[in-house]
Amino acid sequence: MYPRAKAVELAKATNTPVLYTTADLPLEVDTPILTATAPEVAQLRQAPVKAIQPTGEEVEIAAVVTTPPAAELKPDTAPTQVAAARLPQTASPFPLIGLLGLLALGGAWALRLVQKRVL
Repeated sequence: MYPRAKAVELAKATNTPVLYTTADLPLEVDTPILTATAPEVAQLRQAPVKAIQPTGEEVEIAAVVTTPPAAELKPDTAPTQVAAARLPQTASPFPLIGLLGLLALGGAWALRLVQKRVL
């Protein structure tokens, strides 16, 4: 939701209807909103909402926003899947073994260089 002036500007720029409110709401909040009972949330719930067309015409919100079917509005009361207590074994030791092999080859190469310089 935007103030009316900003909504008109956005509607013309995007060529789509934009929701706006006539209530004087703060554009930003100072602290994060942690609960649904915060005063900012209560102000948003009580604020009148309208829509503005790209032509600048005010329309009711029902003309541009469709509500979801009633089946989608029911809260899901079924319990969600609980994560497994133990994670599956998806890694393998082969990258570590390869790294140790490369380190061993590097060490052997370094010892050979040192041995050639000493003799």
